[in-house]
Amino acid sequence: MFNKDFLKELTILCVEDDELIREQLFLSINDFFKEVIIAKDGKEALEKVLESEIKIDVIVSDISMPFMNGIEFLQNVRKIDKYIPFIFSTAFSDKEYLISAIKHGVSDFFVKPLDVMVLLEKIEKVCKKNKKEIEIINHQEMVQEYFNTINKVAIVYIYDLEGKILYINDFFKELSKYEDSDLIGENYTKIYHLDISKELIDKQEETLKSSEKFKGNLKYSTKDDSVFYVNCTTIPIKEKDEIKSFISVNFLTTKEENERREFKKKVLYNFQETKKIFKKAQEKVDELTFELSRYQNYDKKEKILKDLQIENAGYFEDIHLVEDKIKKIKARQDMFTFEINVKIKEISQSSHDLVEHSDKLDKKISKMSHEIILRDEFIKKLESEVEERSQKIINLEDVLLHRESQTSGKK
Repeated sequence: MFNKDFLKELTILCVEDDELIREQLFLSINDFFKEVIIAKDGKEALEKVLESEIKIDVIVSDISMPFMNGIEFLQNVRKIDKYIPFIFSTAFSDKEYLISAIKHGVSDFFVKPLDVMVLLEKIEKVCKKNKKEIEIINHQEMVQEYFNTINKVAIVYIYDLEGKILYINDFFKELSKYEDSDLIGENYTKIYHLDISKELIDKQEETLKSSEKFKGNLKYSTKDDSVFYVNCTTIPIKEKDEIKSFISVNFLTTKEENERREFKKKVLYNFQETKKIFKKAQEKVDELTFELSRYQNYDKKEKILKDLQIENAGYFEDIHLVEDKIKKIKARQDMFTFEINVKIKEISQSSHDLVEHSDKLDKKISKMSHEIILRDEFIKKLESEVEERSQKIINLEDVLLHRESQTSGKK
């Protein structure tokens, strides 16, 4: 299980050319980190590394990508930062890239398809390992600097369990006039003055073999039989809890050398203080160097910017022309719309008049229809009366004819 608090302090750069996988990766891990930066290929990712104002703590990248593949991206990153953790996402078909990736310092791999939990555990693992390695490197550098400083102000020699000298420092050689060939392989007591008692030597050996450090004032003799006194501290050197050798650090105790030693102690103190200041300054230099790296190829970018400005100016002029055309079209459209509205108003008025006229005609037609109906009824009534009268006339004619016939018979 991964440490959420540890991951939440990290900024991660994820490089994936597949848009769907890239979005899925971002959504899957975004809540676990301080910041997640996304890039679609190695070229864009390298630009983000150079231009980002935020320190990127770990990179997760695909191998097969357009424009700049994962191996090329890794090579460029290593030119900028030798230690940043770098994890490749890969398919089984990418095996030919793995050896090259290992040569260029890849930290780990994970096999697609994406398993978020496995990825988070790998990220935590490589980042913690990287943090520890950097701490070790810094510690080693500090120890080495401290040792180099001690080497300039103290007599230092190392001997094994049999008492044979393995190492003498430059200051010892300068003071004693001995060379490596004179002492390496010889018993360390060779440098002791004859005045040192065997009891003191035995006490020193017993103290050291009991894993305790020995401290005392000793008298040494040089190759030309000169004498000097030292304040000696000898410490057992262990490997896996077993004593393998002893290191002796000695400071001169004569008045002149004491003054010299005190001066060198001050130098050492000042050096340590300077080192602290230098470390802070170095951090600032690294920060400025990183910032400066973002402005690499500035002239080239400036030329590109100027070309873009010229190109944009042309686009701007085209935009103005298009805007003028749009204004003219809009004016024509407004005029056309106005004329259409006038026509529509006239048509609407005409339609209204027609409707009114139609209503009047309908009323007239209705009235005339009513009058026609009345006239029809009157005509029918007249016809009926005419018919009745005609019938009466016929009946009268019949009566007259009958009477006439009767009258003729009587004659």
